[in-house]
Amino acid sequence: MDARIYLISASYVSQSRFQALAEGLAAAAPCAAVAVRLEACGEGFWQALDDMAVLGATRIELRPVGLPFSQSVEAWLPGAVGAWLARQTGTRPKVLLAAAPQADTSVLGHVARAEVPLTEVEPRPDGELGKGWNSPPPHRHHLLVCTGPRCHLKDAPDLLAALKAELGRMQLASDCLVTAAGCLFPCNNGPVIVHYPKGDWYRVRDLADVRSLVARVLCAGDVPQSLLIHQSGETHEFA
Repeated sequence: MDARIYLISASYVSQSRFQALAEGLAAAAPCAAVAVRLEACGEGFWQALDDMAVLGATRIELRPVGLPFSQSVEAWLPGAVGAWLARQTGTRPKVLLAAAPQADTSVLGHVARAEVPLTEVEPRPDGELGKGWNSPPPHRHHLLVCTGPRCHLKDAPDLLAALKAELGRMQLASDCLVTAAGCLFPCNNGPVIVHYPKGDWYRVRDLADVRSLVARVLCAGDVPQSLLIHQSGETHEFA
């Protein structure tokens, strides 16, 4: 059985727009296919590979989508796929990574000449300013949650949703400003959450770690050494 997984790298795309794109790609594909995001939210592509293997796929094409597709992500993908393959038992499916679409000049020509709806834009003073964007919301804790490709691979989006749910359950949501961040750099120790004003960096791998972070860091003011991976060396809290 042949299968395709379309890899989309676009962190600012809404879930509804991504879903429409994913459905369109799956419908147009010549074989069983799904689309996954490489960051932000949703199923990671390791999980998508697992799903295709369970369905019986013997040949899986990974197809990057987007113009331009990130050069660094494209360079990282073979290693990430190789790590997945190394963990498989029994007969492994053959996995092939396609070149990014900008390698095909016909794709570029189609994009350049595509007939799409046009809307005239009128002058709009201060049109770039968003409503309510003058100051950050009140908060006691600022939590930066990495949802970049390397943490996304390890279910960072699910952890982000779990963190927000746990904050709600513990009635801490109004005290916390949760920000989904791009790469925070210590990728090998991810998924990563950074807590300010303390400036402490934590590795949060599953729901148990999420609950431990909320209970011990935010409620008790503790620093769990089992999760801690880095400290900035100074507090950022004003006296």
